[in-house]
Amino acid sequence: MLAAIRLQQQHCHDFILLERSAELGGTWQINTYPGAEVDIPTSLYSISFIPYPFKKTFAPQSELLAYMNHIIEKFDLRKQAKTNQTVTKLTYDESESLWRVETASGERYNARFIIDTSGVLANPHIPDIKGAKTFKGAKFHAGHWDHSVSYEGKRVGVIGSGCSGAQIVPAIADKVSRLTLFMGKAQWVLPRSDRHYSAIERFVRTLPGIRHLIRLLVFIFYDIRFIAFRRYPGISIISRLMKSYYRRRQQKHLDKYIKDDKLRQHMMPDYELGCRRVIPSNNYLPALAKENVDVDISGIECITPTGIKTKDGKEIPLDIIVYATGYYAYSNMKKALTFQVYGLGGRNLNSEWENEAVSYKGITVAGYPNYFKVNGPNTGSGHSSQISYMQVATDYITQAIAAVKQDKSIKAIDAKQELQDRYVAEMRQKMQKTVWQNATVTAFYRKNMSEEVTSLSPEPVTGFIFSRKWFHLSDYNLLK
Repeated sequence: MLAAIRLQQQHCHDFILLERSAELGGTWQINTYPGAEVDIPTSLYSISFIPYPFKKTFAPQSELLAYMNHIIEKFDLRKQAKTNQTVTKLTYDESESLWRVETASGERYNARFIIDTSGVLANPHIPDIKGAKTFKGAKFHAGHWDHSVSYEGKRVGVIGSGCSGAQIVPAIADKVSRLTLFMGKAQWVLPRSDRHYSAIERFVRTLPGIRHLIRLLVFIFYDIRFIAFRRYPGISIISRLMKSYYRRRQQKHLDKYIKDDKLRQHMMPDYELGCRRVIPSNNYLPALAKENVDVDISGIECITPTGIKTKDGKEIPLDIIVYATGYYAYSNMKKALTFQVYGLGGRNLNSEWENEAVSYKGITVAGYPNYFKVNGPNTGSGHSSQISYMQVATDYITQAIAAVKQDKSIKAIDAKQELQDRYVAEMRQKMQKTVWQNATVTAFYRKNMSEEVTSLSPEPVTGFIFSRKWFHLSDYNLLK
């Protein structure tokens, strides 16, 4: 949607939005699990030039979807959208300098430019657990919550204790008869400043000067935290102090809510702050202390027809199993792209990225003319709002399209291979100094969960902005 809005602002209206779902809205249209909400303040997790009177600091899914619908209506995006259009293949036709777009419905489209905004958190990761097919109850992934199944008064097992699991558990704990959380690796769980706004405050916070000031302050606060995630020369002591402070906060809250010694020790991370995404929550730890909530840390042996058998021999009867196990993102490159992409000379981006996920500035790829990717390799945020990165990318893309359309002799642009190689080398050099590349834990942002970092950016948002603020036609081969 952001790309479409930027095109409109460039007075470009000859485009079409292809949406694979039945309705526009993106992640907040799809992710409707109980407790779903953003983990970044909405003053920053929003489009900078589209204000909205959010009701609380960290908005829930329902309000974020309302914001999405507000944007759709404001810019009349449905007029240029086609839903239920699952793209299956993109093929670059060199003779015509056009992209041929194929869909599952059989409809085909021709386009001079492709802006690929398919989300990296679009392919749910469901672990292959022995016996899963034998389970007689309901089971589903958190990202595709089955609302036809009532969990009230039921025995529910939640597999996974990352961001979605930490939101689901407190949201349903009081409504189920028994909840068992199957916890994996310890997570950094820290309290947050969250509150509801009064009607007057909601109005004031949307006023131009005040809104921009609040956004700037939140932006600075979150971007400064990047110091803790990258080892800058001369300020390592600041990073250590920040991490020491957060470790003490975590220990304090674990001591307050988790009475079981073994569980409390398990929940204290043995890895650096930031190696996995920090979970900001005020109600997750209190939920784990409830009488009807159990936490298993022994691991899952198998799923049985009636529940789950743990590695320490317990048989846990369940009516519902929820996979709060995240998404593939760029950890499995076979699933990084949701469709096949063929470029110059029949090159296949899917197979190339399986071998090595490279791009130029995380937006274009040499050998794939006029193909632009939002949320490409190494453009993810490990510390701030992904919207900030997306705004920068879409600004860059629309500048590129405008530049090409302005020069009638240019049919397409293709990133120069030598510049792409240099960018990738510099990016990887920066990545070596981050906690993510030096992490001792598995994570979704790494290839095959443990190899090179393929998802996150080694730059703070500020650096990301200034390195992509201006599009340079000289960075590209001009196809005429």
